[in-house]
Amino acid sequence: MGLAYRTGSANQRAARQSADGGPIPTVAPSPDALPTAAPEEPAPNRLPPPLPKPGQQPVEVDMQNVDLHVTPSITLRIRHLRGRFVGTRPDGIPFLDDKESYIVAIDTGEIAMGMASLNALMTGHVLGGKRSNIDDLRITTDDEGRLVQKGDLDKNIDIPFKTRGEIKATPDGRIRVRTTSVRGPLGLPIRPLMKLFSIEMDDLVRVEPGHGVVVDENDLILDPQQMLPPPHIRGKITRVRVEGDSIVQTFGSGARVALTPPPISKNHIYWRRGELMFGKLLMANTDLELVDMDPDDPFDFSVDRWNDQLVAGYAKNTPERGLKSHMPDYNDLGPGGERARTARIRQARRLRGGTSD
Repeated sequence: MGLAYRTGSANQRAARQSADGGPIPTVAPSPDALPTAAPEEPAPNRLPPPLPKPGQQPVEVDMQNVDLHVTPSITLRIRHLRGRFVGTRPDGIPFLDDKESYIVAIDTGEIAMGMASLNALMTGHVLGGKRSNIDDLRITTDDEGRLVQKGDLDKNIDIPFKTRGEIKATPDGRIRVRTTSVRGPLGLPIRPLMKLFSIEMDDLVRVEPGHGVVVDENDLILDPQQMLPPPHIRGKITRVRVEGDSIVQTFGSGARVALTPPPISKNHIYWRRGELMFGKLLMANTDLELVDMDPDDPFDFSVDRWNDQLVAGYAKNTPERGLKSHMPDYNDLGPGGERARTARIRQARRLRGGTSD
């Protein structure tokens, strides 16, 4: 059965149904959608992961304890992830220098996003550039694990609002923020008035389609697949929860599934099989592990500045013709790179069997 999500007001929806003489049609899934265990069709505007190019094997990937800087202001805390890099270029080969050249298809994993990154994502990539009539949005969490959203609703004059909402995964793998309270100017509750006059949030809030946010009556539906800038991710969210000041998303079963043979570092990004391009190199039957030189904290990795991290580290070949690239954290880069040099010295001493002091 196809799933249809309502994006207009109740009156608008009724008018469309009346004009068409029937219910709003659903959108059929793309013919190149990968099969899943659930018998559902993708919801409208969902982006299924592409199939590899004919004859091209995707590159398997295993990440653990990685702070992935998608942009300088948006970071994904990847607790663990197992999936594939699927190339989107004509030759089907993922190219690490071009984050539009691949899609990360997640099979299982757990990813957290802090409120600082979520606010940067919402105010910039999702709602910025007049893509919504919501201004000065600020999202926090409360002690009951709910999202608290404050901002101004631009309806000729700015109307301050504050909402609280519970989050859960939708059957098709997105995030529903179910609104439990709405307050207006001076903190007055306005939901009873909205109910009295049959007004829903989707009668008031405007969000430009195609950026991962849909207003469904009084709820928000968030789709990280469309919200995040490249590299784009594809994967079904099966659970979601608030932990402290972070939203934690579980993909697939959420089980940790390591590649074989296992990586050598507890904090790593590890690619195996298929073909992978990086810099001037093309690796066939890929066997490349990025090793955190300072494993006492998460591996801080930048999608845009990974080559600077590579230059600041060192590499070792394996007997199986693989490559272990030892890297300092992205946040260790900078004038002098003192912390990066310290981390390299500590790692070198560990390799020699000495102490890290």
